[in-house]
Amino acid sequence: MVTGWSPVEYAERKMSLVMHLAGFIPSAYFTIFHLLFGISWFGLIVLPCTLAVLTSLFLLFNQPESQRYKTADVWFLLLAIPPVLVALTQPQMHGQYFVPALILACFIHLPLYVAERLVFAVSLVAIILGMQHLGLHQGLRFTLGVIASHIFAWGLARVLVKQNIELKELAFMDSLTRCYNRRALFDELQKAKQQYKRSEIHCSLIMLDLDHFKQINDQHGHPLGDQILLWFSRFLQQHTRVNDRVFRYGGEEFIILLHDADFDMAYQTSEKLLTELINQPAPKELKVSFSAGIASFNGKESIDDWLERADQALYQAKQAGRQQTWAKQITTVKQNHANS
Repeated sequence: MVTGWSPVEYAERKMSLVMHLAGFIPSAYFTIFHLLFGISWFGLIVLPCTLAVLTSLFLLFNQPESQRYKTADVWFLLLAIPPVLVALTQPQMHGQYFVPALILACFIHLPLYVAERLVFAVSLVAIILGMQHLGLHQGLRFTLGVIASHIFAWGLARVLVKQNIELKELAFMDSLTRCYNRRALFDELQKAKQQYKRSEIHCSLIMLDLDHFKQINDQHGHPLGDQILLWFSRFLQQHTRVNDRVFRYGGEEFIILLHDADFDMAYQTSEKLLTELINQPAPKELKVSFSAGIASFNGKESIDDWLERADQALYQAKQAGRQQTWAKQITTVKQNHANS
C-alpha cells in the first residue's frame, strides 16, 4: 500500500480487494465450468464479470496512485446483476445464494444514492423470480432473506458513509481551524496542475503569515493565539470565493489556492483581504495583519517549486516591512494600477 494514502483511501482499497476475492472465485469457476462442460450461454454471461475483476486487480496493483480501479468495480457489480438474476430461473444453479452478497457489495462500493435505487430494483426482481422458480416455501424464505440483507446492507452503508466523512475530516482538515491541511493542499495543487495542462486554466497561490504572531502568544497566552487562528481562518473562508480553497500550512501560516485566477487577480484578492482584515477587530480587540507572497502556476514547474516561489515572495514581504503583498511580478501589477 502507498504510504501517502489517506485512511479512507486505504480502507476503500482493502474493501475492493475483499470484493475481488469474493467475486472472482465464483465468477471464474462458473465461466470456465459452463463454457467447457455446462451451459455455454451462461458462461458467456459470467465471462465479463471475470474480466472486470481482473481489470480492477490490474489497476489496483499496477496503478496504485490511480482511482480507475473504482470504475472497474462498478462495471463488475453491474455485470454481475444479470447472471445472478438469471441463475434464479435455472434449476441447480442456486442463484439465491449470491443475491445477498450482491446486495451488500452494491451498497458498499456504489454511491449510496445510486445503490439505494439500484438495489431496490434488483431485490424486487429477485423476489419475483424467486417466488416463481423456487416454490412457495423456499421462495418465502428467500424473500425474507433478501429483505433482511437489504435492510442490513442499507444500514451498514449509511454508517460507512458517516464514518468516511469523519475520516476525511480527520485526514484532510486541520483540527483547530477547520481549514484544509497540508495533505489536502498537495492533492488540490496536483489537481490544479493537471487542470492547467488540460485546459490552461490559470491558478494562483497566496501564502499568508500573520504578522508578529509570536508576540500575541507571548503577551496574551496560547489560548488567545488559538482564538486568533480560528478567527483568521473563518475570515479567510468568508472572504474568498466558493471554488477557492483555504489551507493551514503550519503554525500561523495559511495558503489560499485561487482557481481560475491569474497573478493580477491573486494580487488584488490579497490586498483586498489585507485591507478588510485591518479594519476588523480580532478577539480582545487586537489589531491583526498579515504578510503575503503570490505565485501563479507557470505550467512547467513542479508543485514544490511553485510553493517555493510563493514562500520566497512571502519572505520578501516580511523583509520589506510586513503587512503587504509581494511577488516577482509586483512591479507589473503596480504599473498596471498606475496606468489605470
